[in-house]
Amino acid sequence: MDLNPQQLRYLLAISRAGSFVKAAETLNISQPALSIAISRLEDVVSAKLLERGRHGAQLTNAGQQLIRHAESVEMVLQAARDEMRLFDHGVAGPFTVGGTPLGTASIIPDVIAQLCQEFPQVNIRVIEGVDEELIGRLLRHELDVAISNLGLTTNPSEIEGIPLFKARAVAVVRPGHEYAGRKMLTLEDLATQVCVLPPKGGAFRLQIEALFTTHGLPFPTNVIEAAPFGVLKEVVRRSGGVTILSDQIVRSELLSGALIAIPLKAQIAERTFGLQILKGRALGTLARRFVEIATQVAPDYSMT
Repeated sequence: MDLNPQQLRYLLAISRAGSFVKAAETLNISQPALSIAISRLEDVVSAKLLERGRHGAQLTNAGQQLIRHAESVEMVLQAARDEMRLFDHGVAGPFTVGGTPLGTASIIPDVIAQLCQEFPQVNIRVIEGVDEELIGRLLRHELDVAISNLGLTTNPSEIEGIPLFKARAVAVVRPGHEYAGRKMLTLEDLATQVCVLPPKGGAFRLQIEALFTTHGLPFPTNVIEAAPFGVLKEVVRRSGGVTILSDQIVRSELLSGALIAIPLKAQIAERTFGLQILKGRALGTLARRFVEIATQVAPDYSMT
């Protein structure tokens, strides 16, 4: 017997409501009918999915494994409804792309700009997040495509990564800064300046801290913490401070001359960024073109 999407919907409702009684009310069915449906689902998967107790119903370990697929089914059905509604109005989409701050500050806006040239009417959503969050959203079908780090962590087997470009860490200053004409900077050079850095706890901040530690140097104390990266870059441009960023984060500012990148003698490991998609998932028209365009323009993002 195959899994029944309706039964998965019932399981999801119980998980959210916390009890069979409340879920039955939400679903507008009787509690006995809901109980029978869950029992049949448990028979299909050969596992107990819910524990009933004095305080309601709780997912078992098996139930927690299955609930992700129930959430995915819900997202797929909602996407189908949205796509048909937009299609009826001549709009391409919906398409949801996720990216790390580097992706949303560089390649993603450029690809979307090309999509808008090809499609007169579009429905596109951009979501920024950390790598782990984006992978989770992909698995739940909340994203069609993501652009993030490849190889930073071990991805689930359901995710396929397509390399696009590499990003390196550089020192960044504004034009006219005393370091603007330097061909290379050391960590000691940074220690004498106002350092504009991401807040404590973030992945990139931890990499910067580790860079000083591994070279036996104290972390700078003359620090301005700023987030998100758009604010951080503007603080550097206006304050005359110096920061360490991935070159792709400041790509547009480097091309326009608003900021200047200087190689660091001590380097954070170069990172590879790329497309992340669900294996075997049929992408919609906008998602397919996004992947094609991103692959085509990727060589332009190899900073030198």
